[in-house]
Amino acid sequence: MELKDAIPAALEAIERLLKAFAVERYVYLVLTAVSFMLLIYTGYLLLNRDNLNTELVVALFSSSGLIAASSARISLFFNKAFTIIEKLFERIHDEQQ
Repeated sequence: MELKDAIPAALEAIERLLKAFAVERYVYLVLTAVSFMLLIYTGYLLLNRDNLNTELVVALFSSSGLIAASSARISLFFNKAFTIIEKLFERIHDEQQ
């Protein structure tokens, strides 16, 4: 396979992967947005209250943990997608030599 033929094939492969996992990415995106809003609200409550209670601490750590977990899953997805493309280009490079 020529390099000029491989680039459109690689872009098509990325597009198919993005379409195949679109629902999963949107779920993680919504989860991240809701967790971020909960984190902002928890920070607001922490600043406006005199005492620190267990509910606020749990809300603070759970929302930040959900943000970290969903961001890691989205990053993992894109890492796998681009690893596939990288292997494709490596195979093409090896065939040309």
